[in-house]
Amino acid sequence: MSNGSTNTKKAQRLGVELNLISLLFSSISPVLNKFSLVSLNPIIGGVFTSVFAAIFNFILIYIMYRDFSVIKDKLVIALGVTNGIGVLLQYVALSLLSPVTVTLIARIYLVYVFVLSYLFLKEKLTAMDYLAVAMCITGSIFVSSGRMELDNVWGIVCAFVYPFMYAANNIIAKYLVEDNNPGNVLFYNHVVSAIFLLVTGLFVNGTFSGIQAKAVTFNFFGAFFNGFLSLLLFYTSLKFISAGKANIVRALGPIVVIIYSYFFFPIAITANIIIGAILLIASTAIVTFTKNRSSDAA
Repeated sequence: MSNGSTNTKKAQRLGVELNLISLLFSSISPVLNKFSLVSLNPIIGGVFTSVFAAIFNFILIYIMYRDFSVIKDKLVIALGVTNGIGVLLQYVALSLLSPVTVTLIARIYLVYVFVLSYLFLKEKLTAMDYLAVAMCITGSIFVSSGRMELDNVWGIVCAFVYPFMYAANNIIAKYLVEDNNPGNVLFYNHVVSAIFLLVTGLFVNGTFSGIQAKAVTFNFFGAFFNGFLSLLLFYTSLKFISAGKANIVRALGPIVVIIYSYFFFPIAITANIIIGAILLIASTAIVTFTKNRSSDAA
């Protein structure tokens, strides 16, 4: 019983560690994608992101894992479509707002994922989990206090909606990785997403015009870090911790994005940012060291 408990704690900590590493890679993507939108419209940007990520994942499966199998579950279609819509709306938001603003608004993702986890995965939260969620939201508000430039309603709407699509995507992924290799799930996610966006682009005039190599390069690295490496680590972590806990860890996103953005969009380190950082780090510590055997065993 003691050995089982120890192994469970190690597995949970591994899941949190994988999420932290995933966060470092995913948080650089908003900055890179912002630069790519100089000549790429949101649809073609999403197509390139999904295609590049699918290629990266294909290489990983065949060269490193040599384990590829067909996923017959029709939910893979919903998986790819939710990802495609999320990518598209995220690009629209980034084209109209700053990376920091978009990342801040995306904290509503926490609410979405916990509601969906409760409804479809029956994952429950302890009192400490609720505290961690509250600290995440409060910390995000402090971190970005005074940085919300609400100057574009459409951008704000997209920034609020795209996290819901990603939350739904991750809930579907949680279900699929129980019986499938995470790499295979990720591959189908991007392939279906690319097809969906490509078909969408065919009905929008000017989608494939004015493409520049520099923009594609930024998109390439954004896809590698966020659309491939970060998601692969995230999907793998879902085998060790619940979707709810996994996504509280990712609430550190605003801090990491602000740090990355500093080199291109200099900001002042204010008292609000410091307080917010402490709250977000403390909430992550709660997730790391608070164990919820009932939810993680589900």
